[in-house]
Amino acid sequence: MLIEKYEIELAAKRIEPYLLPTPVILSRYFTAKLHANLYLKLETLQPTNSFKVRGATNAILSLSETQRKKGVVSASAGNHGMAVALAAMKLGIPAIIYLPEKTPKVKLERIARLGAKIVLHGDSWDDANELAMQVAQNEGRAYIPAFDHLQVMAGQGTMVLELIKQLPRVDAIVVSIGGGGLISGIISAVKHFSPATRVYGVETEGANRLYLSRAANKIIELPAITSVAESLGAKKTGIRQFEIITKYVNDLVVVSDDEAIQALLELLQEEKLLVEPAASCCIAALTTGKIPVAKNETIVAIMCGANVALERVVEWYEAEKCKVS
Repeated sequence: MLIEKYEIELAAKRIEPYLLPTPVILSRYFTAKLHANLYLKLETLQPTNSFKVRGATNAILSLSETQRKKGVVSASAGNHGMAVALAAMKLGIPAIIYLPEKTPKVKLERIARLGAKIVLHGDSWDDANELAMQVAQNEGRAYIPAFDHLQVMAGQGTMVLELIKQLPRVDAIVVSIGGGGLISGIISAVKHFSPATRVYGVETEGANRLYLSRAANKIIELPAITSVAESLGAKKTGIRQFEIITKYVNDLVVVSDDEAIQALLELLQEEKLLVEPAASCCIAALTTGKIPVAKNETIVAIMCGANVALERVVEWYEAEKCKVS
């Protein structure tokens, strides 16, 4: 069920020549606010400004030479598409990325700059993903899933190997959930390399498929994603992610869009860090007390991505100012 220890270690060796470790910084502002030592793992500083590049790079490096020559196909809400495009470009592999028609322009432009072919299809990631899988099968190309893939999850788990080298002790890791690949890789790595560490998952209202699935004890598919956290856009998780998360996560919590936006603006104001709502929701879960922390504990919040349009941030800032006034 868990990703095997050797798969995560092998993933770390594969991606090491291509990706540098991301820094971990102490947030003095939130440390004072929470009375616990809050560190931020800055996956925002990856080449594509998202953690996704770990799993995509590992998955593509795992392909045979014959598979690489045929090219790769993937579907994304944006961040995974950029990751696949970057890895494919570095290895000289043709890539086709399928995205929902409402994908933000900033993400489309970045994928295009990385040389991948873009196809827009459907209202959601699930729609784009269904077509991507069909095309990959029909054309004999390797399909690189956004989360439901052994090598993708193993790649995401490599950040735990970095963490245990960067900090002497990690009491808890807080991570957001989209399809569940990131947290499944992190949980697996924690169980192998840092078993005393707790792992908490965070979703936003309107994208809380895992919270509902765990409560129902079966995989629940959302009719639509209504959250501002666009990169948490999968309407349902995979079987393996569901099993890993429901069995091993310490807790799952849900925050509102407003709480995620407030945390985003607070991070920008106090720490000068711009992140997506999919990352700031982790901070919101802590500051609202939905995830309990003890005094002086060492907590790491995964800042999973920073691919947010500046005009959206301005809109949120103006709306928050209106609430105060």
